[in-house]
Amino acid sequence: MPDERVTSLASARKPRPAGPLHVFLRQHIARTRVAALSAVRLPECFARVRAADLRDAQRQSARLRVEAGGQGCTVFVDIEVLIDRDARTAMLAAEQLGQTSSAFDPALRYVGTPRGLAGFIADLHTLGIADGVTLLPLRAADNADRIISDVLPMLGLDIARLSA
Repeated sequence: MPDERVTSLASARKPRPAGPLHVFLRQHIARTRVAALSAVRLPECFARVRAADLRDAQRQSARLRVEAGGQGCTVFVDIEVLIDRDARTAMLAAEQLGQTSSAFDPALRYVGTPRGLAGFIADLHTLGIADGVTLLPLRAADNADRIISDVLPMLGLDIARLSA
């Protein structure tokens, strides 16, 4: 994705209300890296996928790419997110929250550590399922600021650059 499409990375560092965080990804020397955050103008063909499981996400992504043809399509996968310092604490917190996706509108869910979430995001990109993710925090503690500081540096985001 060309750098001129970034409208303001510095604005990504301002405190945000709880809500979705769009994370654009790119391949860089055999590693998935963050290319941009929500401050990027969306491509002409942009689709968000809500899937019950990884197989469903892969199927929807492949269908969207075929339909787009040679023009290509940027595909984001929605992920409900709950992270904590260790997986056990995260699982207990998720149990207290209960079901958040409806049976009619399921979404992938990640419950675990920041490192595990970074790995999950990288896998979605490496496998060609997603060009990016829309992270949907399940609780206020997992807001954009926490995800930006705890997860995205593991995907190559330079937080100092955001603060500039």
